[in-house]
Amino acid sequence: MRRTVRRWPARSRKCSSAGLSLIELLVVLAIIAIASALITTSVISALKQQDERTCLTHMLTIEAAKDEYLRDHPGASSIPDTATFQPYFRFGMPRCPNNPGSNYDNLLNLTQPVMCRMHPENQAKLNPTP
Repeated sequence: MRRTVRRWPARSRKCSSAGLSLIELLVVLAIIAIASALITTSVISALKQQDERTCLTHMLTIEAAKDEYLRDHPGASSIPDTATFQPYFRFGMPRCPNNPGSNYDNLLNLTQPVMCRMHPENQAKLNPTP
């Protein structure tokens, strides 16, 4: 006796089970692009804030060195040159992180506070008004 094999009709496969559709891929890429843009802007603003804080720290260091110079030389109104002022800094003359090629304004003037052209907002933090 011969057996007949019963065959089932072939099932069709859906395209979506094989992989991502073009729309799904574009949505994923858009989400990744938005996330990377948000991260990039936050990193850039954090770096700017770090430069401002570093500049403010350098300005405070210069003001402290001016006070030390004034204690060593009472009655002086200015410092003759940077070579005379250099020993008052432990790690060298501080410079602005955004403009390392130039000195701060009023660096050698003992009667005026030190100023930075790149970060003028630090001036209010350095000399708060009562």
